[in-house]
Amino acid sequence: MQYSIEKRPSYAMLEVTLAESEQIQTKPGAMMTRTAGIGNESNVGGDEGVTGMVKRAVSDERGLVDNTYYAEADDEQVTLVPEHPGDISAINVSESGPIRSQSGSLLAWEPLVERSTEFNNRSNLFSSGELTVLGLSGQGHAFLSSYGSMHEQDVTPENPLIVDEDHIVAWTADLNLNRQKDGSIKSTVFGGEGFVTEFTGEGHVWLQTRNPMTFAVGGAEHDDDDSAGGPSVGDFI
Repeated sequence: MQYSIEKRPSYAMLEVTLAESEQIQTKPGAMMTRTAGIGNESNVGGDEGVTGMVKRAVSDERGLVDNTYYAEADDEQVTLVPEHPGDISAINVSESGPIRSQSGSLLAWEPLVERSTEFNNRSNLFSSGELTVLGLSGQGHAFLSSYGSMHEQDVTPENPLIVDEDHIVAWTADLNLNRQKDGSIKSTVFGGEGFVTEFTGEGHVWLQTRNPMTFAVGGAEHDDDDSAGGPSVGDFI
């Protein structure tokens, strides 16, 4: 597999070139174009079938269907795009080790990348209440999307990092997390104090430079107006 990320950072798209029999798996609705020699199939609940679907339903994860695109000849291409304006980053989990990501950011992944839902207090890490934490491990690349540009930062024992939680995209699994209220941040959705997450230990964090939750208020104002235009929080998660 070969790939390139074009039109970054505001309107990034992922161009994937596959040799015969190679595959790329994606979230639903990610494909923009494909050549005639690309076939596709959909799987309910991922590789675990109905069991996987039940696990995801319990965890409030929306993605119950995965799409697989496969090449029927060499040099076939598929172009993938996120649902929102922003950037795309490729993470080689073979090199980075296991990572954790917010569920809305995972755009595509190679077949040997293993996914799991993290059943712990991190499931409520994001203030929308609609995003869960995914575990990504195994071998190959995972492609994550961000709202706004993707910003990467190292964390060391000497330099912990405190982040407004709605800017979090992903982090290496060895990092320790501590969620806490912060009076300097106001919750866009619920009002009152917002939350930050402190990362400690040794690892890496991927962040998005814009906060999709800022659209929640605008979207709520149009709940009773089907003709209203413009984005809402549902467009980004």
